[in-house]
Amino acid sequence: MGIPRDELRRLRNEIDIASLIERLAIPSKVRDGYLRFLCPVCSDFHTATNPRTNLARCFRCERNFNPIDLLIVERGWRFLDAVRFLQRLSPPGDRPRAHRSSRSEAHRPP
Repeated sequence: MGIPRDELRRLRNEIDIASLIERLAIPSKVRDGYLRFLCPVCSDFHTATNPRTNLARCFRCERNFNPIDLLIVERGWRFLDAVRFLQRLSPPGDRPRAHRSSRSEAHRPP
């Protein structure tokens, strides 16, 4: 049984990428008005987040990350584990919100 496309779209768009970076304790800083984060692929800070598209981008390795992609790469989780984790953060029908938790919860697979 697959995940409905609407649900995947909802998770990619409603889970704020900047809040997820913070929740996962990925090293980050604000510079030049942009949230810069340590790229989980190339370990460079030549990155930015775009609140309009809800994507994180690394300009060095030229990778874009939505919330699902970020969990897969940063935590090494499988696709379904990443989706389930995000569903727990924002169950269907919930309004988007900033999410905070302990570092250990963010590192634990669903």
